[in-house]
Amino acid sequence: MYKLVIRSVSLKRETFLFLILLMLISTVMASAAKDPVAAWLFNKKGNMVKDISGNGHDGKIHGKVEWIKDGRFDSALAFEGKDGWIEVKNHKDFHFPKGTDFTLACWIKITADHGQPPMLVAKSYGPQGQKQPWYALYYANQGKQSDGDVSFFCRDAGGQSFHIAAGQKINDEKWHHVVGTRAKGTMYLYLDGVVKSEKKGANFDVGTHDGDLHMMTHASRFMNAVLDEVVIYKDKALSTEEINQLMNNGTEAFLSVSSKEKIATTWGGIKSAYQDEL
Repeated sequence: MYKLVIRSVSLKRETFLFLILLMLISTVMASAAKDPVAAWLFNKKGNMVKDISGNGHDGKIHGKVEWIKDGRFDSALAFEGKDGWIEVKNHKDFHFPKGTDFTLACWIKITADHGQPPMLVAKSYGPQGQKQPWYALYYANQGKQSDGDVSFFCRDAGGQSFHIAAGQKINDEKWHHVVGTRAKGTMYLYLDGVVKSEKKGANFDVGTHDGDLHMMTHASRFMNAVLDEVVIYKDKALSTEEINQLMNNGTEAFLSVSSKEKIATTWGGIKSAYQDEL
């Protein structure tokens, strides 16, 4: 009888260990699916910008761009509005077909005026010209003019524009956090952690052309600004709470806390399951 009891306990422990393995594997896979597809912190000097996501989307610096130490978080890149921009090669990670949620986020500090509006982070409307459908965080107002406002722009394959502006100027030489998301077909524009505008009916392919991803340029226009911490998510529209955590803590801290929370949740589930089993 004692042997049967010992054997029963042993089986329960084996079941418990198996549960740990399965749940940890599930957590890692789920985490990978919801991690950013690309993130550039601009903390290492060179003619390339390192993608810390692990997906290899390093970007090439073109023109005159200066690495500075006093970014929003550590170092950043300063652009003079002449010929400086960043090129990241086209990849399916930057393609957002119909039904795909996504997030574009960056820190920006405007340092001079712009006659024509460039783009902060965009796909398929850089120096190579327009390739529809495309998306952009755009340094322009609702009328697509450069007056210090910022906006989120998506254009479908047929040329129809979906454009929402913050209605707030950011040309004050201060850091501002700009985020555009699409969640279940609705576009949202956040400025400094607050939703400024939204637009429904934007459930269509964007960025699915073979055009490259680009930062701080639009056709032949270039930004006078400092750029820091660009992050892109596919299959995930960050919530208001998550955007504020990203804004307040920085990308590295945000990603670290997010991973720890997932593991803690999983461990809590394992303990609960084990206690119920015993």
